[in-house]
Amino acid sequence: MSVLGWRALLVFALLAALPLVPGMSRYYLLLAFDALLFGAIAMSLDLLMGYTGLVSFGHAAFYGLGAYATAILMERGVQSVWACVGFAVVVVGLYALVVSYFATARRGIYFALLTLIFAEVVYTFFRYTQTFGGSDGIQGLPDATVLPGLVIDTPTRKYYLVLAYLLIAYAICRVVVASHFGRVLVAIRENEDRARFLGYNVPRYKMGACMISALLTGVGGAIYPMRSAFATPDLMLWTESGEFIISVMIGGLGTLVGPIIGGAFFTILRDKVSSIVDWYFIVIGGVLIVIVLFMPRGLLGLRRIFSRRAAA
Repeated sequence: MSVLGWRALLVFALLAALPLVPGMSRYYLLLAFDALLFGAIAMSLDLLMGYTGLVSFGHAAFYGLGAYATAILMERGVQSVWACVGFAVVVVGLYALVVSYFATARRGIYFALLTLIFAEVVYTFFRYTQTFGGSDGIQGLPDATVLPGLVIDTPTRKYYLVLAYLLIAYAICRVVVASHFGRVLVAIRENEDRARFLGYNVPRYKMGACMISALLTGVGGAIYPMRSAFATPDLMLWTESGEFIISVMIGGLGTLVGPIIGGAFFTILRDKVSSIVDWYFIVIGGVLIVIVLFMPRGLLGLRRIFSRRAAA
């Protein structure tokens, strides 16, 4: 209870009731799945961007590796959610350990470039390796099972699966940022040299933040094929990482809740605009420009603006 707070519990209760809304169609439930998944991954990235001050252009690799871990097992007849998530944690964890070890030894743009380079290597490997389907990826996956006889085969069950993931990821992130570890991350963000002078092993703290963020993203990737029934190299493209970053910026850096809102907003906006025009990224870019210029704290910052006006 103390980890989430009554407001968070209320929001999750409302989200849990969403499938019960009259007229809720299969299309909107799957859109809600995508919105919550994207929001959870944006929140995971915010541990690096908003709290540690590290911008990762390679988060799509964690996401894609998690998806491929699930796809590889499912293709071989392993349909258990727990087995797929466990395998994704191992695969993504090993990759993230290598990336974080080398990338956290650098600052600023060099960290971002190293994460991008590693991600491009992984993308190229899966793109041109026919063992994993090449550019087509792994298609036609079966439905996952939580328990024997309990198959995730309906939009409602898939929605509750991603909602459970979001709840667990939010609780983990909330514990991390409220802990001493989280406060050190903020200190590193504000002044890395001073944090090092105070005796903190800055590279280890950075590695820890990167590992937590990567593993949460990898679990999100592992869940994605359970909704889409495929995994392709496109999930690892640098543009996917860019969309995660955009979601964090739209919602609000360093807030946890903000990136969830930003990810959901971005997903819904992209879906609706792309159904109308082909050049939907121009519209999304315009929205981002407006937010950066007039709402530097993101959508969550609107609450502070309105509360100040109400107080005045």
